[in-house]
Amino acid sequence: MTYYMDLTPAARQRVEKQNYLAPEELQLDEVTRASDDFKFQPDWEHILALINCAGTQSQYNTIILYDDQRLIKVRPTPNQLITRLHDHFPLDYHSDIRCTIAKALNINKYVPYICRDFWLVPVSKRDAANRSWFRWRYQSDIWDFADNHSRVIIDYHLTLEWPISKRAVDSQQERCKKIASYLKQQAAQICPTFDMADLGQYHTPEAVEKLMKKIEKLKRGLILGKVGFLEFTDEVDDDLNHNRYWQLPDTEF
Repeated sequence: MTYYMDLTPAARQRVEKQNYLAPEELQLDEVTRASDDFKFQPDWEHILALINCAGTQSQYNTIILYDDQRLIKVRPTPNQLITRLHDHFPLDYHSDIRCTIAKALNINKYVPYICRDFWLVPVSKRDAANRSWFRWRYQSDIWDFADNHSRVIIDYHLTLEWPISKRAVDSQQERCKKIASYLKQQAAQICPTFDMADLGQYHTPEAVEKLMKKIEKLKRGLILGKVGFLEFTDEVDDDLNHNRYWQLPDTEF
């Protein structure tokens, strides 16, 4: 079976010969599939890696690797893609994870993104203010370590090599587990203990998403009210979300 069909023949041959892919060594011109959409949204459920190319002076800033070995180079930087996690998952990386939960747990660097079973881990130093990310499937991934690199075997057939030490991997996994443990405990404190079937009510994923957006809007209104904002309407909320600050009504600020 031939893998990595989105690589040039030479790059694909190299990867197949060495029996692993080193994401950090991939070059943009080795990836044949591309998107010029500045608003590109990855298929997050199948992401394996966001490979940082922001320092290459190219029009493309990230190579995305999926779990079916598809690859695509895209315009947004890894940082820009990370901010779009909130479009798919209920937690925002910056406000919920990095600036709130991680800060409370004294995690100050290499902060991972944890939501449900989606664990996205930074695996490189910053380059052009960005870094590469790897989705750690903590229940099934198998790690193998050498002096100056670590290899991870995914689904027993796909191997990636990252230029990080065992110590770095262990530290990152510990950060992931701290955040996951906190989220699990918080959920246990607020969730009903009886079976969902006893409630006689089921919210579809679409209904839950609408409710979450409504709750987030109400939270923003409460925050603005505390600092003296006089009027919080749908129009005000829309202006704030689209940075149209000059259209906001007078306040007591």
